[in-house]
Amino acid sequence: MKKQKFTVHDMVVVGLMAAIVYAATTIRVEIPTPMGKTMIHMATVACLISGLLFGPLRGGLAGGIGSFFFDIFNGWASSAPFTLVFKFFIGFLAGMITGGKRCGTLRTLMASAAGSYAYAVLYLSKDFIRDLLLGAAMETAVADVSVKAVTSLANGTLAVVVATLLAPVLRTALERAGLGEVGSRHKTAG
Repeated sequence: MKKQKFTVHDMVVVGLMAAIVYAATTIRVEIPTPMGKTMIHMATVACLISGLLFGPLRGGLAGGIGSFFFDIFNGWASSAPFTLVFKFFIGFLAGMITGGKRCGTLRTLMASAAGSYAYAVLYLSKDFIRDLLLGAAMETAVADVSVKAVTSLANGTLAVVVATLLAPVLRTALERAGLGEVGSRHKTAG
C-alpha cells in the first residue's frame, strides 16, 4: 500500500476553498440570543461543496481553516478552535461518503445531510455545555440552544439543498475547464 503525499496542488485547493468558505461566511444574517449571537450564513454550503468536490481531507481542511479564520477576525475568537474542528467534519463527512467523486443525487444528498447535521449536533452540544459551565440555569441553556437549533437546522437544511444542487454543476464546470476528476489526486509527470 503506497502512502499518498499532500501535494502543492492539494495545498492550493485547500487554500482556495478555505478562502471561499471565509467569503461565504460573510454572507450572513446575525440573530441575537439570550447567551450571545448566532447566524444564518452560506459557509456550510461552501464546506459541503469542498468535501463533495475534493474529498474528505481537502474538503475538511478547507472548511475548518476558512471558518477558523473567519471566527478569529470577526469577533468569535473564543469559538475558533471549536469551529476549526466542527467545520472540518462537515467537509470530511461529505467527502467520505462521496469519496470526492461524482455521485448520484441521493448519495450527494445523504453526504450533504450527514455533514450538515453532524455540525449542528456538535455546535449545539458545545453551546449547551458552555452555557451550563458559565453558570446559566438549565432553562436558560435550553432556551439558548432551542433558538440556535432553529437557526442551525434552517441553515443546515438550506445548505443541504444548495450543495446537493450545486455540486454536480460545479464538478462539470471544473471538468470542462480541464481539471479532470477533481476529487482524485492528479498524477505528476515523471
